[in-house]
Amino acid sequence: MCILMKSSQIIFFIFILGMSRMISAETPVRKCAYDVPLPLSVQVDSCSTMPCDLWKGSESQIIIQFVANRNDMFNVRANVEFTTLGVQIPYELEASRSDVCENLMYGAYCPLYKDEDVTYHLALPIDRHQPEVPTKVEISLLDSQNSNMISCFVLDAKFRSR
Repeated sequence: MCILMKSSQIIFFIFILGMSRMISAETPVRKCAYDVPLPLSVQVDSCSTMPCDLWKGSESQIIIQFVANRNDMFNVRANVEFTTLGVQIPYELEASRSDVCENLMYGAYCPLYKDEDVTYHLALPIDRHQPEVPTKVEISLLDSQNSNMISCFVLDAKFRSR
């Protein structure tokens, strides 16, 4: 009986470990057209292959790990653009969401320093009126002090209804 309990506990542990890997799997992304580095890693909800499904009427959780490219970065912001059916549309994020410094994870805070590795959490609201067609989502991180791009990536996505 004791051996049976231990083996079922081991199986449960392996199952939980496997589920956590699926949830935290890195999302493949592409480079932007600009000569700007990709982030170290990107995680979009539980997406591990493109295109990623972005659910209308909800928030997509995007975790972006990147490296600061200069010292004393006090104001870093995220910029989001959708390209749907060949039309590029700037996406206006609320200031509280686009402020990278306010949304750093793991105890990190601004100012950032050159070569500092930090992780930003972006909760991206997806409007219910988005068309259900393939969309290119471009996210860039900008140093607000001099408008230089720190990092940029493109995510292939499709908006979907639940």
